[in-house]
Amino acid sequence: MKTTRRLMIGGALSAPLVARAQSRLIDKPIRIVVAYTAGGAADVSARTVAQRLTEKLGTPVVVENRPGGNTLIATQSVQRAPADGTSYLVVSLNFALNPALIANLPYEPFGDFMAVGLISSAPNILVVHPFFPARNVQEFVAELRRRPGEVAVAHTGVGTITHLAGELLYEMTGTRVNPIAYGGSAPAHSDLLSGRVSAMFDSSSLQHIADGRLRAIGITGAQRLSILPDVPTIAEQGFANYEASSWYGLVARHGTSPEIVRQISAEVQEIMRLPDVRGQLAQRAFVPGDMTPEQFDVFMRHEAGRWTDLVRKRNIRADV
Repeated sequence: MKTTRRLMIGGALSAPLVARAQSRLIDKPIRIVVAYTAGGAADVSARTVAQRLTEKLGTPVVVENRPGGNTLIATQSVQRAPADGTSYLVVSLNFALNPALIANLPYEPFGDFMAVGLISSAPNILVVHPFFPARNVQEFVAELRRRPGEVAVAHTGVGTITHLAGELLYEMTGTRVNPIAYGGSAPAHSDLLSGRVSAMFDSSSLQHIADGRLRAIGITGAQRLSILPDVPTIAEQGFANYEASSWYGLVARHGTSPEIVRQISAEVQEIMRLPDVRGQLAQRAFVPGDMTPEQFDVFMRHEAGRWTDLVRKRNIRADV
């Protein structure tokens, strides 16, 4: 009886573990590829997901930074990987927009890849070096008009939202800048903090603003940030209908099992609902994502269509 009782108890205790093991569709290490350098918003979003996925799936989930080539290096790394659910790409606006930016693009966003889900989104902040003579967007635009094509403005690559957020304002105001592209937020911040460049539209500079090393003069979103309540939106400052936000999500190579895609998507959605994750994102003024693969696919197509109009109007092309 005792032996039988032990077996029954042991079986009861191990049943959830067996069920969990059977429900796991991936038992090999997973990599999440980021097209930007470590330390930026895309990288932080990826690492937030990777850490929790490792705990939830019971298999290592590592982040791999592959900057360069206007995100093509990272994108093709996943495009060429086996479609077995072990490789994912962190994407942002330029992933879906690159067909309008790059001739003979070696991938098709909605043909070669499958949407998994949105990780997070946030407005950008127009920040300037403290020595730059502008304390609001009106003064920023006035300085651009006074020195057409001279003010150095950093961004993280042609077609990224840090680039297009500026292009939208320049289009609305008829101004020109000297755009400087970087492989990620971290190296752009380095030059901005040193004064080598004067401004940037960015979503990961809150600590530098808090330290007084950068000055925030406008929010690119539709609403002010609770963490920066005294900084008005760009639209509030006389530029009606201006709005531009960053977002980061996951895609997998086309051909990946839909069951695996749905499992990873569901796990990411659960992670984004965790109180500690939401708290970490809030400190960076990010909103957690909550989209099914189908919803994220529709979202990316809408974003691509919206910004393609500006790209064509401004004759923006990316050299890779």
